[in-house]
Amino acid sequence: MTQGPQQPPLEPQGEDAQPQPAPPYAQPQAPQWGQYAQPGHPAFGQPAQQYPGQPYGQPGFNQYVAPPKPGVIPLRPLGLGEILDGAFQAARRNGKAMFGSALIFQFVTTAITLVVMYLAFGQAFGELMTMDPTVAAESETLDALGGSLVASSVSLLLTSLLAVAIQMILQGALVIPVIRAVLNRKTSFGQMWRLVRPRIGSLIALALLYAVAVAVVLAVYIAIVVAIAVGLDASSSGGSALATIGLALLIGLPFLVISVWIGTKILLAPAAIVVEQVGPFVAIKRSWLLTRSSWWRTFGISLLAAVIAGVISSVITTPVSMLASFLVPLMFGTEPNPEQTANAILIAQGIAGLIGALVGAVTLAFQTGVMALIYVDLRMRRDGFDIELLKETENGQDDGGIPGSPLKASGQYGA
Repeated sequence: MTQGPQQPPLEPQGEDAQPQPAPPYAQPQAPQWGQYAQPGHPAFGQPAQQYPGQPYGQPGFNQYVAPPKPGVIPLRPLGLGEILDGAFQAARRNGKAMFGSALIFQFVTTAITLVVMYLAFGQAFGELMTMDPTVAAESETLDALGGSLVASSVSLLLTSLLAVAIQMILQGALVIPVIRAVLNRKTSFGQMWRLVRPRIGSLIALALLYAVAVAVVLAVYIAIVVAIAVGLDASSSGGSALATIGLALLIGLPFLVISVWIGTKILLAPAAIVVEQVGPFVAIKRSWLLTRSSWWRTFGISLLAAVIAGVISSVITTPVSMLASFLVPLMFGTEPNPEQTANAILIAQGIAGLIGALVGAVTLAFQTGVMALIYVDLRMRRDGFDIELLKETENGQDDGGIPGSPLKASGQYGA
């Protein structure tokens, strides 16, 4: 007997009917940050923030999920305004750690420089001002003055190296409150220095590497200029000085361009030393890789920050310096002797230096904040650093350490 086509079993009806699960493709997906909710998701059709130019209530347009922003910046690749604003906000929230530390270091550096200038250049300048013109050409007098100037120059060079090392330490230390402010964590003065203490040696080594590199470049440049000057002097009887100056300026342009390019490539080395707990050579390599394909952006943001800091500094220090140069000489009378004139110049320089240190503390904190946020931005673009930072916000507790540091994984930071 031929059987007809089999019919599918009848599904139970009424009270015996069981709900059937929807196929996988019909399941609504939860929107991620930076996306819109799909139709069928519970968030779809819910009131959301209205943006200018967007049709409110229209499907797919008013369910935007904003990226998380636990602190001074959102956890996503940053724009120029967000980096500059984040640097200001981080400095404002951690005033004692950032402004206080920068102010102390600036005052210490300025005081050391002024003392060295007074003890070294002050003596040479006083000898020059009080020198008798009738005996000025004597060889012994000129030798003594030359020796004083050489000793003064050496002292100032050593002081400059000390200032570079101090500023590098401070620059690395100020990264800590900025990157902690990304997760809305405040940093005290003592906490910042406790966290940076193990990295001070690497920061000093980085400063010495920079100083040696600059010295080598200057030596090569001076040797080239001297060789050209000697060659032109031997080949021509007149006009060699002007030609030497012109060639020196022309040759200096490639050195300047290369220095700016390398300086931008290694801009993030202090942040890498402090956050990633690496040595100076690894930090330079790390900064070099992070700025790859982002050189112009890094250079532009850092240049804009430097221009902003320079304008702020000039607006404050220039009037103070001019006022000091006019008022200080009046303290010694209308006809001061040469020694009093030298003291007046040094006092005016001291007042200008102290005011410059005060303003420099503000600008240094701001520029370091910009550098730290450029580092965070490039790591979010290349390493998924935003996901790592987001994971650290899940427990909602501050462990007292540096966000993103490998010491967290090893448990060396206490809760």
